[in-house]
Amino acid sequence: MPVLGDLGRQLAQRWVGRLALPGLLLAGTALLGLALGQRHPFDRARLAQRVVQWADAFATRPSSVQLLYVGGLLLAVAAVGVAVESAAGGTLRLWLGQWPQALNRPARVLVARRETRWENAQRRVTELRAALPAPREPAEARAIDQAAEDREAIAPARPTRPTWMGDRVAGADLRVLHQYGLDLAAVWPRLWLVLPQEVRDEVTAARRRIEAAAQLATWSVLFAAVALAWWPALLVAAVPAVSGWRRGRAAVATYALLLESAVDVYAGELAAKATEGPEWTTERGAALTRLMKKGS
Repeated sequence: MPVLGDLGRQLAQRWVGRLALPGLLLAGTALLGLALGQRHPFDRARLAQRVVQWADAFATRPSSVQLLYVGGLLLAVAAVGVAVESAAGGTLRLWLGQWPQALNRPARVLVARRETRWENAQRRVTELRAALPAPREPAEARAIDQAAEDREAIAPARPTRPTWMGDRVAGADLRVLHQYGLDLAAVWPRLWLVLPQEVRDEVTAARRRIEAAAQLATWSVLFAAVALAWWPALLVAAVPAVSGWRRGRAAVATYALLLESAVDVYAGELAAKATEGPEWTTERGAALTRLMKKGS
């Protein structure tokens, strides 16, 4: 069937891209560590000797045993990939500032530090707007815009999470609450039902990019573990760690923006379906929130 064939191709692409390639690279790095060790991390002659030894030993095995070796390697790669996908949820929670109770103290310290930086930036914006209520020169307008951008670079609203990514998502909740009187967590599942399919696809794609970035960063933990046998693996581990983190920041920023934009554009449509009256007020937003929460 065409549908099943297309699904099979999608699964194969996902397995190769997210699991097989990083897993095979991890296996190769581990073999390098076994071959070279800590004392000879870049000894090419030693590496060539070990590769020849392993190849000769593999060639002397019966074909059935060789197939078992290859199959075992692929199964191990798949198992590690599945484990990474599961562990990526922990990476994502750390990124979003949802830290375990054991980390409450450092989390509070980081939140306080971020809050102080944000307040200083906010004070700068307030002072500039008070001193230049009606900017006449482009340079004056740019100064106000730059101060606002510096504040936004810290967090879109007063920080409540220990991480930039966490505040990006939490900031969307706060901005929607202040602007419309809406509790985004309560309203979002209902709003999702009135969103056009193309908007849902954009939001879903952004969420998947966040998850993929978290998975990529999680691979770095396994590469770092290989450093116990071969320290250059730390250099390899830095690549997925930094790349995943950068991709995660970009994807989280896009996701938070899409959440806010969906509310801006379609909250009125949800209100028209759920309450009476064409005009939007924060009172209606609060009423809609109470309705969505069902009195809880």
